[in-house]
Amino acid sequence: MPDLPFDLATVDWITVATYAGIAFLAAIVGNIIALGNRFAASVLTALFFAVFYVLWAYWIADIVAPKAASAVTEQPAATSPY
Repeated sequence: MPDLPFDLATVDWITVATYAGIAFLAAIVGNIIALGNRFAASVLTALFFAVFYVLWAYWIADIVAPKAASAVTEQPAATSPY
């Protein structure tokens, strides 16, 4: 295999799989609702992907795994003895 400009070991495969799953779910729902119309299916798929992504990134992810930054309390700045 030719040298890639990035290392595949550094890819977050869980995130890739999650987004692929969201896209697959959006495509299934869009195609079912469009009833055979390809253009409507592609528009609905894009719309459903946006909806599912927002739900995952901003609602479900906060319920399942709250952000670590919100758990950290701010420490007062250290004073310099000089």
